[in-house]
Amino acid sequence: MSQRHPSSKIIETFDEQLSSLSSEELQTFIKHVRRRLDDVDEKEKPVKEENNIFSRVFLLSALLILQSGSSFILQSFSDLISRHILITMYLTMLVGAGGNAGNQAAVLVIRRLATSKSFSVRSLILRETFSAVIIGALVTSVGFVRVWIEERGAILPSLTIGIALFCIVTSSILLGTLLPIILQRIIHVDPAHAGPIIQVIMDILGVCITCAVGQTLLVNLSAHKHKEL
Repeated sequence: MSQRHPSSKIIETFDEQLSSLSSEELQTFIKHVRRRLDDVDEKEKPVKEENNIFSRVFLLSALLILQSGSSFILQSFSDLISRHILITMYLTMLVGAGGNAGNQAAVLVIRRLATSKSFSVRSLILRETFSAVIIGALVTSVGFVRVWIEERGAILPSLTIGIALFCIVTSSILLGTLLPIILQRIIHVDPAHAGPIIQVIMDILGVCITCAVGQTLLVNLSAHKHKEL
């Protein structure tokens, strides 16, 4: 007598369980299975790979044009820059810190997307938000001391660069966390594109933040103090 394969017993048991279900329970079971299959299909939806040289050139050209918009921002704050040269002295440091922080966060998220099929986006965002505040505060302290030494103990310039640095680093980390997820799960584009996109966005946003903070502290606050005197 031939021995039955173990899988046949499993199939018979499964058939018996299905036959014992009522029509309503069977419909509920079928809906649940379909829902799970739809979830699997959604998670395994292929991401468009942009390896074509022309698509890469198009993306880089679009980012180049977008990045040139920072020149218009600098022109609108030309009076601030001409009066306070320290804005231009530390501008590359500020936007560079933003790009580095954003790329660092993006790499961690892209690695998570590649190695983990399912994870809680909400918990990831909460964790990275907390990390952004801590990292921003620590990096800001380093930047503040750097400017304080260079400016020979001047508090207002050091405070200006420090506040701008904190805003840039924290916003960059949050952007670096969200952008790869948006590219892969919503737009269905290779999340590897997050790196150059973050760099360009933070260049523009970094210039805006630096000029706005400089205008508030170095111009408006100083003018208010002079009026009081």
